Amino acid sequence: MRRARGSRRRVLLCMVPALAAAGCGFQLRGTQALPFRTFYPGVPAGSPLGAELRRAVRLQGASVVERRDDAQVRFDLLGEALEREITALSISGRPREYQVRLRVRWQARDTAETDLIGATELTLRRPITAIDAQGVVSQDEEAALLRDMRADAVRQILRRLFTVKVDG
Repeated sequence: MRRARGSRRRVLLCMVPALAAAGCGFQLRGTQALPFRTFYPGVPAGSPLGAELRRAVRLQGASVVERRDDAQVRFDLLGEALEREITALSISGRPREYQVRLRVRWQARDTAETDLIGATELTLRRPITAIDAQGVVSQDEEAALLRDMRADAVRQILRRLFTVKVDG
């Protein structure tokens, strides 16, 4: 009898937080659709950033179109630059740590070529450490870092695209 009462108390104590969370209106965030149906990515062919952007826009429910005139939102990549800067040297004077910067300039326009989001520059920075005494950085590590930076840039671009107001 005592065990039954103790297990009921445990069940009740476990249910209280769940009921409180449900009662306060808590809800997991689902996917949100972009405020436009068609999107033209004005990026160079073969651009890793462009491929990631296309994929992300499709995942958010918009169609990626191949003709600029068919799009409600027209994205223009104005520039993409990758920079490396030495930030730390070893005792022998060789590079030990670098800062990798990815600069992305872009804008978004509507069908009338009016700015929805004017020219914007994103700058992402990441440190990377040299793997040997010669100051050489692992190619695989740098490639993974760049993929992560581009994915982060696309997430930031998408956050801005969610705020646009499109007619029709």
